[in-house]
Amino acid sequence: MYQPLRAAARALAVGLVVLVIAVACSGGGDDEESFGGAESVPGPVPGDVTFVEDVEGGVPAPDFTADLVDGTPLTAGDVWAERPVVVIFTASWCEKCKAEHEKVAEVVAEHEGVAMLAVVPGDDAEPAAEYAKELELGHPVAVGSDEVWLNWAAREPPLVVLVAPGGSVIRGWPGGVERQVLAEELDALYESTTSGR
Repeated sequence: MYQPLRAAARALAVGLVVLVIAVACSGGGDDEESFGGAESVPGPVPGDVTFVEDVEGGVPAPDFTADLVDGTPLTAGDVWAERPVVVIFTASWCEKCKAEHEKVAEVVAEHEGVAMLAVVPGDDAEPAAEYAKELELGHPVAVGSDEVWLNWAAREPPLVVLVAPGGSVIRGWPGGVERQVLAEELDALYESTTSGR
């Protein structure tokens, strides 16, 4: 009579352990969801989206490797290898940056296959993780060294830069960019056979 009870108790205990491990591995639900880390690195460009291959003008984008806010290393050149990328230099303490960041992210989200990469200063890593969570950012947030900021001539945030597929800087906007201007620049990067939106 006690054997079935012990077996049931053991099965219940094992089930609870499995449940706890599953919740821990999944991040514990929406309350524990992280933003700006490895899970936000874009996947492959959708097969039905093609971008212009030869963009006239521009200078090579300074490639860099930096840790995301969750500690995952990311090489920026891997992100813009096959797609346009909007890079925004921002900071958690910059109120103007938050509004600019949200606006730019909305425009990027309207353009299929385009990616966004935020770069925060090296001393902003911990606050930037909270910043990414507050804004519910669905794109990577890298912690850039002083050298990264200098190589991009990012003197103060916000700075928005458009990088073409393959890594050519098309345009930069210190202080921010108008929604319509960015949308038109992104539209021009699609092959005419795809709509982009």
